[in-house]
Formats: sequence, structure tokens, C-alpha cells
Amino acid sequence: MTGLLAQTNAHIRDAEQRHRDRKARQDRVRRPIALIDRLLQELEEMNIKGMKRVPVSYEPRLEELLALVGPMPELASAMANIKVKVGIAKLMDALFAVEEALFTERHGPPIDTDNEPFESPFFTAA
Repeated sequence: MTGLLAQTNAHIRDAEQRHRDRKARQDRVRRPIALIDRLLQELEEMNIKGMKRVPVSYEPRLEELLALVGPMPELASAMANIKVKVGIAKLMDALFAVEEALFTERHGPPIDTDNEPFESPFFTAA
């Protein structure tokens, strides 16, 4: 009986550790995504107002974002555009690329529906 109890406790501890690890990964990604979303909203408003360049006042938040995300070698060109005095559209494109990479890290790769069309066994009347 003690062996089964110990084994059950070990399984529970393993499951709890996996849950904590998964939650920590999600939390690590959640904060930069929220920051990116706020930045994108503000940049879109600036773009609508006709502004062309990212103001210097954005530098602290962009540095915070870079620190939160860490190095992303696969996005080196996008990461190079996360700076002030760059075009608003260029920064927005870079932020979208980083956000997409974070979503992939959080949820796995996106499903590519272009490769295999869905074929229904049912007929449709057109």
C-alpha cells in the first residue's frame, strides 16, 4: 500500500511541476505581448495623425521590451528595427514579427490551411 501511495504522490508532484513550468513559460510571454499590444495601439494612433518617426520618448519602453524578449537570432532584422527615430511602419512591422514569434512560442506553430484544402464529404447546393 505504501508503494502505491508513494507512486501516486510522485505522479502528483510531477504533474504539479509540469503545470508550474507551463505557467511560467506562459507568464514569461504574456508580459511582452501586452507591452507590444500597447505600443502597437499608440503607434497606430501616431500613424493616423501623420507622424513619420518614433519619438525618443519611446526608448525606455522599447529597451524594456528587448530585455523581456531577450535575443531572438531568427528575428535579427526585426529586432534591429526596435528602436526610436525609425519609421513608425517599420517599427510596427518589427513588433508584429516579434509578437508572432511569441505566439508561436506560447501556443505552438500556426496551422497552415493553404497546404491541404478541407474537403467535405457533403455536397453543397450552389
